Amino acid sequence: MPKLIKDGAIIDNQYEWLQDIDSTTNEKSIVAAQKWLSEKDTIGKVAGIWLDAGDGTDILEGIDLNQFNVIGINFPAFADGRGFSYARLLRERFDYQGEVRALGGFIPDQLGYLLRVGFNSFQFAEDVDLEKALLLHKPFSVAYQGDVADPRPIFLRR
Repeated sequence: MPKLIKDGAIIDNQYEWLQDIDSTTNEKSIVAAQKWLSEKDTIGKVAGIWLDAGDGTDILEGIDLNQFNVIGINFPAFADGRGFSYARLLRERFDYQGEVRALGGFIPDQLGYLLRVGFNSFQFAEDVDLEKALLLHKPFSVAYQGDVADPRPIFLRR
């Protein structure tokens, strides 16, 4: 069974990220948000949805996102930063409390920053050594700026 990093630990991946729009879905599927939106009355129960880099979060307006166990955000390349904004918006604007999973082309060096904007699970490419990536899970003990977990700047945390 494939593995991922979630909440600071390496665990078995219990969900299947369906990238093929024609794939059959089930209760363990993470399906494209566009597919779920167009078929939500007939698609049945799914574990979650995933946003592609160009989707934005506006397409989720008015939807109870807490019906999903996981919302994935695809990084087509490590240099594409839109996913950082999407995670923060899911946490702050949409008040999503579930798992926010990074998918695709991000790299272990980005873990600390991904955590600060609201991601709590990371499904790396197969060639990434998860043990080494886990060492980068919390690279900084203190941050000057606030984040989604604690929006106060450092001078207000003293």
